Amino acid sequence: MNAAPGPRTERAWFADLAPRARRSIPGDALLPDRAQMLAELLGPQPACWAIELGETMATTITDAIPELAVDAVAHEIAKGCEAVALGVLYALAIDDDVSSAQMPEVLAGPMEVVARGIGIEHMLRSIHLAQSTAVSVLLDAAESVIPEDRRFTEMRRINQTLFDVVEILTKQMADEYARAHEAWLTSSVAQRMEIVEDLLQETPVSTNRAARVLGYDLTRWHLAVIAWTGPAAQAEPNHLNSAAAAALSAAGCTSQLILPLGAQLVWAWGSRTSERPEAHEPESPLAPGVQLAVGTPGAGVEGFRRSHQRAAEAARVGAQSARDVRWFAYTDLDIVAMLSTDMSNARDFVNRELGELAGTAEPVTVVRQTLKRYLDRDRSLAGTAADLQVARNTVAYRVQRAEQLRGQPITFRRLQLHAALTLAEELGEAVLRPTPD
Repeated sequence: MNAAPGPRTERAWFADLAPRARRSIPGDALLPDRAQMLAELLGPQPACWAIELGETMATTITDAIPELAVDAVAHEIAKGCEAVALGVLYALAIDDDVSSAQMPEVLAGPMEVVARGIGIEHMLRSIHLAQSTAVSVLLDAAESVIPEDRRFTEMRRINQTLFDVVEILTKQMADEYARAHEAWLTSSVAQRMEIVEDLLQETPVSTNRAARVLGYDLTRWHLAVIAWTGPAAQAEPNHLNSAAAAALSAAGCTSQLILPLGAQLVWAWGSRTSERPEAHEPESPLAPGVQLAVGTPGAGVEGFRRSHQRAAEAARVGAQSARDVRWFAYTDLDIVAMLSTDMSNARDFVNRELGELAGTAEPVTVVRQTLKRYLDRDRSLAGTAADLQVARNTVAYRVQRAEQLRGQPITFRRLQLHAALTLAEELGEAVLRPTPD
């Protein structure tokens, strides 16, 4: 967005736009500099309204197209939607020429989606879903804030502006996707990924050809690792490669296969000949932003496949984890992974088993965590007290309080209780009952 003296006075209705939920700049913006610039031109409330519109557009897209709802891709979609929302409001208020509203973030996604095998049709559909959402929200807003004598004219202008944006973005997206796809097809990574996808999907493939293309022996013991970076704390791509390689070396692997999928995700395998690789949490901390998930050892092509599947499950749980850790081993998370394949059922299970103990208030959290540790320690008051560095009487009181909140003694459905506590500890608010404001 280019600098401008301010919104047109005859269109001062933009000043009346406000988000439904409280938001702040830069804290709630994915593009804080762009949002701050718009806030200086139109005021903080309209800028926050645009941020909210971007979130609504992104949610509509990822709900309708699950292929775009994964980690780095979803983050790029969210950034692109915020760029469009800020850019459209800028164009409406400052300059009808939509080409002046910069939205380069929209075109940052194609390389990520190409590397993951997501088709151009999903990207083009996402643009049209964003348009329909923006039209609906903008027209509702216009009806409530624009004086009646100007409403029809402004609504026509809103429709035209969004049409122009879609026309520009559709062409740019198609061109950028084609460029990214061509670059991907000519890369050695694409050839290796084709073989890996066949192996993971149990498509018949010559073992000799696979070994030749991958430069990796599939007849040995394997250990799979997935390294990724989240939107909150991104890492350099070489840090992901290095973290995966270091984890495999520490597990005793003498051969490695490392495949980047875009800039924020790495799949990797390591192998050894006669003994199972054994994963160990790294002694030195991972580079900032890096998260790592590790599967279980397995032999041959089936072991290659199964280890990756389990690393992917550990990564899925890790991406939702409430714990302040960045290393996730499937052997530590197998129960959580199996019980959380359907998050709606997992949430229902936790709330049903824990009752009021599933609350998120601090006192309830302390009691719940103490009960989890108490069951981990086979109901040892002394062991739990030592672990938590509190008095035995404190542990006894918290266990009694936990039973009161649950409405059942801890001996009732003890296995289910322990499983529910394990889910709550790992997934936090995703499976707990929100505390009323």
